[in-house]
Amino acid sequence: MTQTDLSSSDLRTDLIENLRACRGAEREIFAALDAAGRVTPGQDGGWSAKDELAHLSVWRQRQVDVMTARRNGRDLPPLPSADTDETNAVFHAARADWSWDRVDADADTTTEALSAEVAAASDETLVDPKILGSMMGNGPEHDLAHLPRIAASAGLGPKVLELADRIRTMVDRGGWPSRSVAFARYNLACFHALGGRLDEARSLLRLALSESEGLRTIAPQDDDLIALRDEIPSLIVG
Repeated sequence: MTQTDLSSSDLRTDLIENLRACRGAEREIFAALDAAGRVTPGQDGGWSAKDELAHLSVWRQRQVDVMTARRNGRDLPPLPSADTDETNAVFHAARADWSWDRVDADADTTTEALSAEVAAASDETLVDPKILGSMMGNGPEHDLAHLPRIAASAGLGPKVLELADRIRTMVDRGGWPSRSVAFARYNLACFHALGGRLDEARSLLRLALSESEGLRTIAPQDDDLIALRDEIPSLIVG
């Protein structure tokens, strides 16, 4: 792991501010939907907007559990299943009957709980690539995966792009472990590729792939990058 002018205080502040920015975007996007729109099932009977917010919130709570267990030297409670889809089904079933107000309040609670864990984490924990990666994956990056469709339906697509820009600014500021930087940029590249912003995706991929052999192996088979698949070899070169 390499670190460049790392300030744990700056990293802590960035992470907390990004968590709260994501929650702010969630509030604005979901508030733009009417009551019926929040609970109407998605295409082909998929999750409703309420279900999506409950999903984002429950994984933030999982990250709270991860960090609380580490801070207190305890074993992490197991997930319902080793299979992510099965785990998501269990989590969804447990919250399917929750009212909108309960889901919305829980999203506030988990955001503040995770922010508190980031504030309480040791410097060593904050720069652990595994913890930082799951922190992003269960926090800001998770919003980028789930909010675009809902934001687009509410006419608020730019709000999600603002979140992506915040993440890139945070990463580009420097001081992250090199592996964490590479994966954050790669995940942003996938987000932009899926949204058709291919120039942005290319610039991020060049940086990410130069830093990680593992990502150079993954990228050619990643369905999120289908639009750039033929270009991956040249992007690996730089």
